[in-house]
This record gives sequence, structure tokens and C-alpha cells, in this order.
Amino acid sequence: MLAATQDANVLSNLFMFAAIAFLVVMMFLNSRKRKKQQSDMAAALKPGAWIMTTAGVFGEVKAIEEDKVLIESTPGTSFIVIRGAVARIVDAPVALAAKTANKTAAPKAAVKPAAKKPAAKKPAAPAAKK
Repeated sequence: MLAATQDANVLSNLFMFAAIAFLVVMMFLNSRKRKKQQSDMAAALKPGAWIMTTAGVFGEVKAIEEDKVLIESTPGTSFIVIRGAVARIVDAPVALAAKTANKTAAPKAAVKPAAKKPAAKKPAAPAAKK
């Protein structure tokens, strides 16, 4: 009986060791994958690329200096962020720009004036007492 409990204890310890080893290996592989993605993005980050920041702001890279990136979000609106604030590189928003151009070029429909509300009726005067 003592041998059976010792075997179960050894088997339990072996299982725990294998589970921890598996987690360490998975963390190591994930770290390597993340570093590769980061280096690929850093290589693709150049003036003219469209990016999304960690705050969700989209824009075009205009210039890069050391750890700072100059981004133009809309024509005439530029701001500087640190390189670490760039979340990912995205495709240029061609369809979005076309939709925006169409909306501004379309003539505006004539706006109807609001209908006038009828004046409130005055309550009837109380009947005179005799």
C-alpha cells in the first residue's frame, strides 16, 4: 500500500514538472514570434506607410527620427508619437477617402423649415352665475 501511494506521488510530481516545462516552452516560442513581428514592423515603418497607433488613430507616416514618428492623420493635421505607440501597419484607406470625397462634393438637399405649431387654445371662460 505504501508503494502505491509513493508511485502516485511520483507520477503526480512528474505530471506537474511536464506541465510547467510545456508552459515555459510555449512562452519562449511566443516571445520569439512577437520579436519577429516587431522587427518586421520596424523594417516596414517608413515615410508613406499607413499606420494605426495604440490609441486607434490612423495616419500616414511623414518622417521618422530616432524613436519619434511624425504622423499626418488628416491633410494639415500632424502629430508626433513615440515609435512604441505604433500598433500596426495598415493598408491605405482608399475606399474611405473616396466616400469622404463623394460626401463633400454632393450638393446638399434643401432643408425644409420646421412646421409651425398651432397656437394653444385658451381655456373657456367659466359660465356666469345668475
